[in-house]
Amino acid sequence: MISNFELLEKYMTPLTLAIWIMDDGGWAKPGVRISCNSFSLKEVENLVSILKNKFDLDCNLQKISIKNRYSIYIKGKSINKLRDLTLNYFNESMYYKLGIIDNNKI
Repeated sequence: MISNFELLEKYMTPLTLAIWIMDDGGWAKPGVRISCNSFSLKEVENLVSILKNKFDLDCNLQKISIKNRYSIYIKGKSINKLRDLTLNYFNESMYYKLGIIDNNKI
């Protein structure tokens, strides 16, 4: 039987990541923060693990000031890799979530 973690890992693709960032992500110079407000600590730890192991992204879990709320921060040194993985799936109107303000600078 496949665990929920294994299913998450299986279905986490560059497209999935792009959609997730377009929905719950945002530029947090010099990186990207993904809100995970409705996830448990264990679930966010699992998601961080997937991003690290599957995509080799340097990221960490961050607790936000609201009790038991978390986000994932993808560090600045992984932004080029993140853009390479996801930019083809991004709507141009959402490029700012990857820190791209001037579309000519891609």
